[in-house]
Amino acid sequence: MAIKVGITGPMGSIKTEALNKIMDMLQNEGKNIEGTLMSEKIEHGKIYSYFITDILTKKRVEFARHDLVSRVKIDKLGIDVKSLEELVIPSFEKALEESDIIVIDELGKIENASKNIKNEVEKVMKSDKEIVITLHKKSRNPVLQEFRGYESVRVFDITPINKNILPFKIIKVLNGEEESI
Repeated sequence: MAIKVGITGPMGSIKTEALNKIMDMLQNEGKNIEGTLMSEKIEHGKIYSYFITDILTKKRVEFARHDLVSRVKIDKLGIDVKSLEELVIPSFEKALEESDIIVIDELGKIENASKNIKNEVEKVMKSDKEIVITLHKKSRNPVLQEFRGYESVRVFDITPINKNILPFKIIKVLNGEEESI
């Protein structure tokens, strides 16, 4: 059974830093990593917009903005569902076909934007691919709760204290070198 790893932690950049380090280490091992990464633009101390990037193609779209009028929202920002779907769905479809490991940064943010995205995320979660995701620690999101319930899931809490060692531990887990963590 494929190993699925979740990384939880506080708001801020340490989850992203750990994820980038894990991706670098996996690529150095020759693993093909595909999926999506999320980033934000902050202005005057507030989130102004969100971007999503396809890891393989490097295509990046701004899919949520504070001044975008939409019935679908994320953190009070309007979502451009069409542009989000146009990037996420092909990215996950391709990842399911050809990647060794699928990455989803910030699971819990995008899958409720549309039924099509939610279905694609569920396909990824139920696949036989190894997965590395970042997720909010205290989320009550049903997709996250379901993810935590899968048999082969290991969820790690990243902190400022363990942020440098945790990527190495996660690589060991992904490589089947189980150790007590």
